[in-house]
Amino acid sequence: MISSILKVSVFTIACFSLSLSATAQQKPKAERTLKHLDNDKNGEVTLEEFKDTKRKKELSAETLEKRFNRMDRDKSGTITLEEIRTHFKKQEARKAKKAAQ
Repeated sequence: MISSILKVSVFTIACFSLSLSATAQQKPKAERTLKHLDNDKNGEVTLEEFKDTKRKKELSAETLEKRFNRMDRDKSGTITLEEIRTHFKKQEARKAKKAAQ
């Protein structure tokens, strides 16, 4: 019982800490990512821009399309700053959940 309470407490503290640090660091990280990916500087990233920038890591076109589609939450065909922020927040939540297990 105490072990379960301790695990939940540690998880809660970890989530809260990550939330605070993510809030403080999220904006710059998301903005840097958008700036890096947005080749034409229109404030959105197309699939082609995403592939052009990410291809340097030598990932398959299929893998890149899957990643792009995961990030394109509204299925508009472009990734916005808000979608990048959402993506990073979900990544942080998954990391916190793994750390608590």
